Amino acid sequence: MNTNHSRALGALLAAGAALALSACSTSSMPHPLEGTSWRLVDVETSGTSTTLTDELSARHTITFEEDRAFMRLDCNRGNGNWSAAMPRDGNGTISFGPVAATRAYCPPPSFGEVLASELPKATGFTLKPDEERLLIRSEGAVYVFARD
Repeated sequence: MNTNHSRALGALLAAGAALALSACSTSSMPHPLEGTSWRLVDVETSGTSTTLTDELSARHTITFEEDRAFMRLDCNRGNGNWSAAMPRDGNGTISFGPVAATRAYCPPPSFGEVLASELPKATGFTLKPDEERLLIRSEGAVYVFARD
């Protein structure tokens, strides 16, 4: 191989490596929900509000990882995919895939089954960092969570 071709090939390989490294180093900001944990504190439906006791609240939690949400659904466990738009003024759209959950019977009062079936119907969220509150809106209810 002649020297000019070797230099050109070396320059081309160096440029390709630099481009590949720059693509790896640019990362988008993580979603503000990613890496957070929340406990259910209130369920609002049709003008009524049900506030959970501290004990009941601790049994209904959600933790957001990169693309999976892990849930404590009272005496059951669940998980599913999630995605959300970056919030604007604290509000954004959110969606959950089907929730895979264990199916043990949990004595009333329990919101585990309701959460497992309603989260895939969620359409939006409000993140209130100053109050450390997360509201998830679905077709028939608003689920209010406090930072855990």
